[in-house]
Amino acid sequence: MWYELNKMPKYNINWNITRKCNLRCKHCYYDAGAQLEDELSTEQSMALIDEIANVFGGKVNVTLGGGEPLLRKDIFDLISYGSERGLRMVLASNGTLLNEEVATRLKQSGLEEVIIAIDGTQKTHDAIRGEGVFEKTVKGARACKEAGLGLVIDPCIMKQNEGETATILDISENLGARQCRFFHYVSMGRGKEEMPDGELDGVQYAENLMQLCEEQNKRRGLEICTTQASQYWVVLKRKEEEGLFVPDFFYNEIPGCRAAIGMLSIKPNGDVVPCPLLELKAGNVTAMSLREILNSKVFVELKNREVKGRCAVCEFKNLCGGCRVRAYLHSGDYLAEDPLCSEFFFEETQT
Repeated sequence: MWYELNKMPKYNINWNITRKCNLRCKHCYYDAGAQLEDELSTEQSMALIDEIANVFGGKVNVTLGGGEPLLRKDIFDLISYGSERGLRMVLASNGTLLNEEVATRLKQSGLEEVIIAIDGTQKTHDAIRGEGVFEKTVKGARACKEAGLGLVIDPCIMKQNEGETATILDISENLGARQCRFFHYVSMGRGKEEMPDGELDGVQYAENLMQLCEEQNKRRGLEICTTQASQYWVVLKRKEEEGLFVPDFFYNEIPGCRAAIGMLSIKPNGDVVPCPLLELKAGNVTAMSLREILNSKVFVELKNREVKGRCAVCEFKNLCGGCRVRAYLHSGDYLAEDPLCSEFFFEETQT
């Protein structure tokens, strides 16, 4: 039930406040660009902030994303209001519209952290996101740090940049980021047309997660984590059992796939899905309460990890759970086994 969330670490709400974007990134899962006609108004957004505060209290991170959230004229008002209601407000941006003035105003509005995507070297980043974007993004990240905002770098790893993982970490350290949060590319949205062959295969995926763990041992000052790579928890668990260093989030965050368990996603029109990429509408905030949505069939099944196939009989079911997005796109069943999981991660439960 929804009230059990108060016993958990901070819940994460990913709220795409607009589909409007100033870039046309090749791998965009949302196919962001034009604004939707039915995006929530300022008044509706304020009411939603009230409901989030009433349901979750201070046990929640609210990340405003898009599209590009800085294109919403009321962005500073939404941040201020959320902050006043006791919510931990975060911004997910492509970084190109951030400068000293904007960063300072974000800080003054009560924003705590900015999440900025950097996908590799200047050449690689610009090839994916547009000419000149890398330089603007780096300047934006530096402006946020100078304004006193927390900084998280959010790269998307695919076949085109997998070899630049260490370089991305170097850039993150150089910018003073507290965390580098890797997203492993899933072909959907614009990416399905522009980069249909970008997903890592099972071997590349396992190798990349092992590399992240090895890099974490060398970079204690930069927390390295993943978004939908739930098998990373398996890697870290094995390292912990060997007595090796694992980052703090391993002990303080909800493990594995967090869809509906530790997060939900709100679309610009108020539709609610379990995670940004899992297109399973559980309700709309203009027609249902958050409490009703949190108790919907899809949320309850995911929260209880009623998974199937190998995921159901894996020793790491509760630690990992498998990526529900990959399962859904591969089989049409969001509770099916994760197709990218391999023998490297899987261990059958001993009865």
